[in-house]
Amino acid sequence: MTPSATAPIGPRVLLTRSEEDCAEWALRLEQRGARPVSLPCIHCDIVDTPDLRAALAAAVPGADWLAFTSRRGVEAFATLHAPPLDRGKVAVVGSATAAAARQRLGRVDLVGRGGTAASLAATLVADGDLAHQPRVLIAVAANAGDELERTLRAAGARCTRFDVYRTVPAPPAATKRAMSSLDADNVLFASPTAVTGFVQQVAIDVPVNVYTIGPSTTTAARAHGLNVTAEAREPSLEGILEAMQWRN
Repeated sequence: MTPSATAPIGPRVLLTRSEEDCAEWALRLEQRGARPVSLPCIHCDIVDTPDLRAALAAAVPGADWLAFTSRRGVEAFATLHAPPLDRGKVAVVGSATAAAARQRLGRVDLVGRGGTAASLAATLVADGDLAHQPRVLIAVAANAGDELERTLRAAGARCTRFDVYRTVPAPPAATKRAMSSLDADNVLFASPTAVTGFVQQVAIDVPVNVYTIGPSTTTAARAHGLNVTAEAREPSLEGILEAMQWRN
């Protein structure tokens, strides 16, 4: 369907997540009138080894809490350790992770207030009865930071971290694609790994607005020499759209 001559033209937005996640965000952006362009700059792999499966099988029955900071973490955990869970309550970072946990694990007992690992830690400290030294199993990406476990340990929890998946950046291209060839004025980054994959694939030869999902991604973008236009106040697509100051 051809837009009318008077129809507003939404922003041209380059998405840099995994192929699956780019497709999800592209659909949501199209519904808001934007023109998404997908350039997957990462892929995710489950860390599936006999040792990891055995370690999870041994740890899950004794866990009081299972903590997840991403939908990917839930999906990887559910692949490596089939539900039902024995007794552990499930704590998640936000609504998307909660939806995955309900679908794959059958329960959600606590949702962080703020959408980050730090806010999940704060919510567990406030509501997780950590003074009684519960056992907390943390399932995260191999390159995730350690703020969650550090905060929980300081509050009294006994934490065991399992790296259940890894995010891998797109490899360096023999010849980088010119940004001008991608037909986008705005670039969205949802992880530091996506920043790495992007700069290994694309040469910026035109002015572009760069929007990031949070502080660690902003730090990575600046470390690679990118000028960050704005950072989302909350780690979500809606937060990035707010940072773009765009409304359909």
